Amino acid sequence: MDSYESFMNEYVEFMKKYNANPSDLSLLADYSSFMSRYADFVKKFDSWENQDLNTKESAYYIDVQARVSKKLLEVADQ
Repeated sequence: MDSYESFMNEYVEFMKKYNANPSDLSLLADYSSFMSRYADFVKKFDSWENQDLNTKESAYYIDVQARVSKKLLEVADQ
């Protein structure tokens, strides 16, 4: 879950740069790589939902999900 959150923080920072300058060719080249990695991380994170998590793990999962959702909303509002 930590690696998912770390990646999502990186992704949000990238998207802020991309949204600010979508014609930047260096960002365009990185975009497809991020999308591929994004799909992998989301799939792995979602698989945690199907696990038998104890109370502490479930709370952490929900916290990570909430923090990531908040960060993604920052990008969506741009």
